[in-house]
Amino acid sequence: GRISVKEAAFHTRTNRFYALEAVDMRGWKWPFDELHHRKAIIVNIGVRGDKAAAELAVMKRISDEIAPIDGTQIIAFPSDEFGEPATDDEIKSFLFETCGLHPNDASFKIMAKVRVDGPDAHPVFSFLKASAGVDRIGRDFGAYFYVNRNSHVQGVADSAERMLDVLRSEIPSSSS
Repeated sequence: GRISVKEAAFHTRTNRFYALEAVDMRGWKWPFDELHHRKAIIVNIGVRGDKAAAELAVMKRISDEIAPIDGTQIIAFPSDEFGEPATDDEIKSFLFETCGLHPNDASFKIMAKVRVDGPDAHPVFSFLKASAGVDRIGRDFGAYFYVNRNSHVQGVADSAERMLDVLRSEIPSSSS
């Protein structure tokens, strides 16, 4: 059977998303193909200060409370593009010691530091911004890209708390 132009565009976008890859904090390539049939939250994170710690605390709640129920995958890209530069050791110290994240948390993937805006933006963020119609992220935690199980950017939130609310609203309530 033949497929329509709309269906072809759908499959092209899907295939392009799953073809993306990035390097995690350990230096290992991580293919986005791992996200087949999973929701994903992709965000650039700050690596210093109280605001960053507060946003990361809410993201940890998503990982602890929502991910075990629906398999949501958080993919966090440190960026010092909008603040004071940080070394990899400073980033690890902030994330794992100050914020209490765990380097082996399967549902909260910490990636290598990247740029998210401009001509040197990482391909993941170039793809997400183009898919969502976002020109610039402009700040740490500037855009929480919500990618649905079909690999499409379903929405963009401006805080972890809003993202948590959206994810909670999608969990079917159990009737006893």
